[in-house]
Amino acid sequence: MDAKQILNPLFGVTIGSTVTSGTTKFKASVLTQPVSKMVSQVEHQKSMSGESSYVYSDKMNQGSFGLCGAYGISGVSQVKSSLSAYVGNSSATATKSITVSYNAQSVAGVEYIDFQSLTASDFLASLDDATRQNALGVLDAFNDVVKETAKLDLDLNKLDENDGRFFELKPYLQKWIDLSQRFCTNFGDGIVVGVTWGAMGGIIMEMTSGSESETWKYGGKADFSYASVGSSVAVKSTYDGGTSNNYANVTVSCNSYVSGSVLTTQIDKWFEQVSNKTFEQLADVKVMAVAPNMTINQGPPTIPDFVKPKPSEGISSKVGEIKDLDGLKAFATASAFDQAKKLNPKLTLKEFIAESEQPANIDALEELQDDVNDNNINVLEPNDELHQNLLLASKSERLLSQNVSTNANLADYVPLGVWISNWADIFPWMAQGYLNNVEYIEGSEEIRKRVLLQDLQTLARLYLTADASGIKKIKRLNRSLPDVKTYDIANGFSNAAGELQNNYHKDNILSSIIQSLGTIIGDIYKFWNENTFLRNAELALGLIHEVKENGQLVTKSVSDVSSNESADSKSYKLVSNLFEAASGNYEQFASTLKVLPLITPDKELWAFGPEKGGLVSIYDHEITFSKPSLAKFIKFEANKDTKTLTNRDFNITLYPIPYSAAAGEHVAWKGISLSTNIRAEKSLTGSLAQMDTQLSGLKEWSFSSDNWDKSWNGESYYVQKKVKKHYIGLIDEISNVI
Repeated sequence: MDAKQILNPLFGVTIGSTVTSGTTKFKASVLTQPVSKMVSQVEHQKSMSGESSYVYSDKMNQGSFGLCGAYGISGVSQVKSSLSAYVGNSSATATKSITVSYNAQSVAGVEYIDFQSLTASDFLASLDDATRQNALGVLDAFNDVVKETAKLDLDLNKLDENDGRFFELKPYLQKWIDLSQRFCTNFGDGIVVGVTWGAMGGIIMEMTSGSESETWKYGGKADFSYASVGSSVAVKSTYDGGTSNNYANVTVSCNSYVSGSVLTTQIDKWFEQVSNKTFEQLADVKVMAVAPNMTINQGPPTIPDFVKPKPSEGISSKVGEIKDLDGLKAFATASAFDQAKKLNPKLTLKEFIAESEQPANIDALEELQDDVNDNNINVLEPNDELHQNLLLASKSERLLSQNVSTNANLADYVPLGVWISNWADIFPWMAQGYLNNVEYIEGSEEIRKRVLLQDLQTLARLYLTADASGIKKIKRLNRSLPDVKTYDIANGFSNAAGELQNNYHKDNILSSIIQSLGTIIGDIYKFWNENTFLRNAELALGLIHEVKENGQLVTKSVSDVSSNESADSKSYKLVSNLFEAASGNYEQFASTLKVLPLITPDKELWAFGPEKGGLVSIYDHEITFSKPSLAKFIKFEANKDTKTLTNRDFNITLYPIPYSAAAGEHVAWKGISLSTNIRAEKSLTGSLAQMDTQLSGLKEWSFSSDNWDKSWNGESYYVQKKVKKHYIGLIDEISNVI
């Protein structure tokens, strides 16, 4: 199978791997001695990914996945980390096939650095020569500042730029700042102090119809499944909502994948349940339900026993010079002030200290949350050209380690999550200040790529469905131009989705994909992107027709009862509907027939139904859909204010329906899904909400000194819970270990 389907963005990360903030790019471990311990943990998670118009879960129809958590030393870098994504077990739309992955992730154990058995001298002794040497260089400069401060009879907590003694201290302070910054440049901002070890694997099922249109034609009356995480859904439900009684024309192929060989036996048994079977044999199988017990029988990885390092006398004496941390905030403030002066050379220390006490400005984060929740992401043009230019000049980084463990036993496992601590939270003499403001979004290209991939997949499905419903060709307003086949449009979007997915982390891939769409398909996408509310049509569009009966205004929708049918058209009865836009009671559309939007190459908007083509006429009690040759389709206007499609001449309003409409236990939803969008990505919306909560209560600057007890000295042992940590992972954080 394609390597992208089993990509683990944390592959190769081990205890001691270093990481740079903002890029979240891991490097090789800097530990040379066994200072970690392992705790056995047993946990399983299952999920469905891939594509289906008949099943919703937060990982279905996603072209890329976000990670749980985020790592960064500033507000901007934390937000950027939360926006990063990986391809994982997702599938680009295929024109004749539906691909669904049934995934399992199993935890075996959590490895963590046993800080409570270590002093700073001990941990220094466990590092490789280069890292230790540079860390000691920063420590020497730190101690020199403290000594010079004592000589000058200066109070570190009351530094004053106008005090002549400050200028005598400044060279020592600047040397410490330079060495500290050089350390982070060479060895990253943080180090991995904990790893959740386990394995992942699953079944990949590809279902292909003998006809291009067969897969897509059942949308109107199909049962839609709102699946919870790991729930069981029959194969036929993912294929067509279980509406067909004849699957003889459908072929199925199955493959398996595993990352972490300790799960191979279970994945092989699971694969035996579905391999070498016809679709008819698999139609009623609930693949999740037939999965074997995914407990890793071998238990956690075996690691060397903890050995307390023996620091040299030189290390111990240097660290021992730290008698307390009473002036540590001054160091963190000086480091932060140095950063701030690079942006504003005229800034004074007094001004900086005053500004640092102001509440953090996170306006851009809050605006991003609003845009994500409204699906209002402009893929084609960045909102801030200045910051976008800076982004295009930098490389889009990928979460991938360059380190591979040499422990033979660990080679059978893969990391599913990691905890990271900043160096300043391990060695206090590397004190830093962290800017919490989020006044711009540095990772906007990442989120635009995610939205583009989702859009391409959605539009491919949309035009395939139009083709299946009878709209084979679209005539141009300029009759001298050739007709455009909807199937060709679908193929164009599908191919672009596959290309983006296969090259997701390449530089400038976003602009390359957009250019590859060409004029006709590119114009369609431009219209879609301009009317971002169309992404909200997760469960298609609910139709409301206003008519007067006995002097009263009545709202009606499309029933599933056909009133008339011919070879080229089909009519349905209209029934009253209690939907009210103000109340958002979208469940009123549960049993009605929904419609889908269709953007023409000339940027006209049509609506089409599950069978026989587009909407051509509507009366008080009846609505008719027809193939293009019989009548003109009713045209709609996109109303950005109300986020609806409207036709005033016929008193029709089309409302985008969210997934939440089908979420109730007693809601028997009929129809297909159209769009799984950025708003539906719980990992992203959850991360942004968490960022908002964390940053909204902070001041403009935070200081690493805030995490240290002033009474700490060079002989103190660490306290595990006081070593600040950041988590990122493929699974939710296990919070009861470290």
